[in-house]
Amino acid sequence: MDPAEKPEKRIYVVLLFVNVNKEYYELSKAQREKLTSPHVKHLSQHLKTVSITSLQSTGLARDIMIEVLESENLLDIEDMIETYKAGAKSKYGAIENVIITEKCMERKRLS
Repeated sequence: MDPAEKPEKRIYVVLLFVNVNKEYYELSKAQREKLTSPHVKHLSQHLKTVSITSLQSTGLARDIMIEVLESENLLDIEDMIETYKAGAKSKYGAIENVIITEKCMERKRLS
């Protein structure tokens, strides 16, 4: 595809930079699981329209996590972010920065 052309369906990729509170790491494994289970359940309601990938400890400081959200609709991503911020786990991670990007060119897939 010519870079000047826009795809019929736009795909947005949003990066959330989350500052993880050190208290989160002081929780026991059982406490973290108890906290994470409802968090995942609430976020999963958005998985029909938004995909999410979490990056942590990939050359980043231990207290930084990056959530990568991808969708064809920015409003769906915004709804997922609101769910993320309203969850019980949010007191352990504050969204510090948001970067919104758009996929313009995709590689051709081999059959």
